[in-house]
Amino acid sequence: MPKGSPSPDHIIGRKVTFFSIDTNVLEGKGFDFNRGALIVLQHQRPMWITLRLSDIVEREVYSHRMRDLKEAKQKLDSALHHMRRKAALDVSRVVTELDALTVLESGANQFKNELQLFLKGLGGEVLPTSGEALARDLFDRYFSVLPPFEVGETKKFEFPDAAALLVLEQYAKEQAGMGVLISNDKGWRSFANQSDYLFCVKSLEEFTGLFAALSEHAKNLLVKMQESLEVPTSVCKAVLQDAIRTHVADAEWSVDDIYSGSAHRLEGEAYDARVIDLFPDFQSMQGWFTDEDSPLYVVELPVSISVEISVSVAFYQWDSIDHEEIPMGVQEISVPMDIDISVFLISSGELMASPVEEWDIKVEITSGSYSVEVGEVNLDYGDDEDPDVYG
Repeated sequence: MPKGSPSPDHIIGRKVTFFSIDTNVLEGKGFDFNRGALIVLQHQRPMWITLRLSDIVEREVYSHRMRDLKEAKQKLDSALHHMRRKAALDVSRVVTELDALTVLESGANQFKNELQLFLKGLGGEVLPTSGEALARDLFDRYFSVLPPFEVGETKKFEFPDAAALLVLEQYAKEQAGMGVLISNDKGWRSFANQSDYLFCVKSLEEFTGLFAALSEHAKNLLVKMQESLEVPTSVCKAVLQDAIRTHVADAEWSVDDIYSGSAHRLEGEAYDARVIDLFPDFQSMQGWFTDEDSPLYVVELPVSISVEISVSVAFYQWDSIDHEEIPMGVQEISVPMDIDISVFLISSGELMASPVEEWDIKVEITSGSYSVEVGEVNLDYGDDEDPDVYG
């Protein structure tokens, strides 16, 4: 009876043939199917282990994403309404152009396309929820209080999870295979613990960790990669540095925790970011083949980066006579900070026979949104200006 994680024998012996991801895990990754941990998943899993989602999870993903989009649309509509009411501004043109964008319809189509492409990259498909046997098993579990149902008034809310899990277990039975569930939900883990066909791990990281290759060939490749990265002038080190510089420059940097003792209000905007230094964590580096016969080899390397963020700070003072804000000036500052990222180096070619410099190496880096905590900033008025003259 499967409990916890599958063993290497389950993986290498191809007893595990599919995996499934709970909605809470996808939401934890921001439903970001185009980059980061979700996009590199297609390079990390063995090719014979493919994705299977229940249509319950598919619907939940759409529902969650549309909910967030609708809330954003409502906030925008409300802001336009307040502008029109409080400032007597004609915002009809903005409203017309916004309506022309068909935000909700366009968003729904985009969300569906992103999920379909994600499924395609993982050899995936959506499993339908149907059949009399499913309904019978569902209510049997409900009235017998079997996983994922629990004793309590909230157990009726577990119906979607129960339906999804029964569909996945039935699929495993029909395929004479086994599956790995990825969920931090207690009900999912309880269900897997009593199933003969399903394992359950808590996170994507725990799932991909199952495939870290332990063979001598994989170890040798990992040593070759590390040795190359430790040479300052190596091609591999240059590829890593270029990818990290691009990642830092293209990332989204939001300014938070900014305040002043000499201004009524501040506005901060990060307009440039550059790498000062980087520190690979070779002790935590791991590598694996995506298929036992494939020349494709993936290395995950944690890297700490020291960066310098250029921030433009606009200062405003309150005019208590005219009851309005007065711009005081703009000041440019540099904010040093450290960030941690995971870098995936995906290599192909004659890996065993050729040096790393001859490998074809592509780089994927997780996440690209960071918060810059600026702290206190005061405007430098110079020797000839007195801030008191501004009230």
